[in-house]
Amino acid sequence: MEKMKRSVAGCIALLCLGLMAAPAERPEDVKVQLSREAVLNILKGAMPYRVEVGTNILKETLTFSDPRDLTFADGRVTFGVRCQGAPFPVDQVLHPIFTFRQGSSGYALIVESLPVTIPGYGHVDLKDLFAPVDLSTLLRQGVSLSGRPATLEIKVERIHAAKESIDFSARLQISPLAAR
Repeated sequence: MEKMKRSVAGCIALLCLGLMAAPAERPEDVKVQLSREAVLNILKGAMPYRVEVGTNILKETLTFSDPRDLTFADGRVTFGVRCQGAPFPVDQVLHPIFTFRQGSSGYALIVESLPVTIPGYGHVDLKDLFAPVDLSTLLRQGVSLSGRPATLEIKVERIHAAKESIDFSARLQISPLAAR
């Protein structure tokens, strides 16, 4: 009987150690769902957007405007956007492709493809003109808690581009700022 009690106690101890060693999956602090309409309104608010391509004599200024036909599919975001150029005559509707990539510091929004045809240049993919956008830098905000400065970070743990929305799951972290 004593041997059986020790076996049961040993099994319980191993079970408890196993539960402590394997961290329980925590639910997210925040879940956000951005509809296609909301994302399209964000894009409209960011336009017109200008970039310069080339150098000196062959410099072209491209202006992006009028985003439309936003779609989410296979983890990608794409839409139509009007592109006008000067001094070379460019007036076309482009269809950029964006994707979210997870790296060591969190998620980044990447321009996967942005092809355009420019007279004098030919067919060019402008994806290299746009650096990845680190979402963690966009989701960090200074706040004051009872008169004490702190930083609120929204750490995105999951992004999914579904058919009708982009779904985010994130954790909130508040850190006091060091006194100077």
